[in-house]
Amino acid sequence: MKKRRQHHVWQHYLRSWTVDDQLFCLRNGEIFATGTNSVAVDRDFYKLHKLTAEDLALIKMLVIEPAHPLAKQHHEHLLMQLAGPSRFVEQNRDRLPNIEQFDELLDVHQTNALEDYHAGIENSFLPLLDDILKRDLSFYERDDDCINFFHFICTQQMRTKGVKARSIERVRTHDGKDLTRIWDIMTHMFAFNIGMSLFLERKRRELVLIHNSTDVPFITGDQPITNLRGDGIRPPDEVCFYYPVSPSLALLLTEADKEPAFSTESLTSSQVAGLNRRMLRACHSQLFGQTKASLLPLKELAAIQV
Repeated sequence: MKKRRQHHVWQHYLRSWTVDDQLFCLRNGEIFATGTNSVAVDRDFYKLHKLTAEDLALIKMLVIEPAHPLAKQHHEHLLMQLAGPSRFVEQNRDRLPNIEQFDELLDVHQTNALEDYHAGIENSFLPLLDDILKRDLSFYERDDDCINFFHFICTQQMRTKGVKARSIERVRTHDGKDLTRIWDIMTHMFAFNIGMSLFLERKRRELVLIHNSTDVPFITGDQPITNLRGDGIRPPDEVCFYYPVSPSLALLLTEADKEPAFSTESLTSSQVAGLNRRMLRACHSQLFGQTKASLLPLKELAAIQV
């Protein structure tokens, strides 16, 4: 069965903002109550394209060939896993019996493969999210769990609609290359590279859980993980990931060898409002809150920015 409604923000993550299975969404200047199934979702968002030889050559040139040998092995395996079935059918089309059945099976693979891949990453992260919500970050000291953590947050940071649209447009404008057909594969390779680098630096980076007891709750959006050292225009020189996990809790992965910019003990309403504004700046088109009131200040700011 084809899974055509494909979310670019994990529904389970958004449940922390729900009351009676509803959260509030700010989109196109309007705030409305809805379920997690109806937000950050697009039809066939991750459906694979049938790649040409030129597409494959571009993936290899941009990502695979410059990669570390361990990453290169991962990237080549992933590319074969995702693009191999389509290449096999196209190369053997004249020799395959019942080609219509092969095409139907291939269409299911093209539609579901990346959606299922994301589901596997989310399932690996699920027990870690449960620990985080219980205010337990001990997983960061365990190598296997730490690898799963970095793999998830880097994939979630790269997989969204906003990152996809901005990245494709920038490369088209500056280099004249169209990544539309290959971006959804490349994004997993980029996420793997970033995650591997962060894992190697994990002893130099502190993972902090920020408890928000102010009168301003954390909100989130369709770009739920954001680099506080990025401006959305130029490639950042440093990584400081901010990831709210509920209206009252957020993760902060600090820069290498730097102290956290925020702490539970000194967190102010003004700082929370500032972090919520960062969510507004980072989002593509949707912000989420547990209450309508939590989104009203962002609605006014969004109207000004437009």
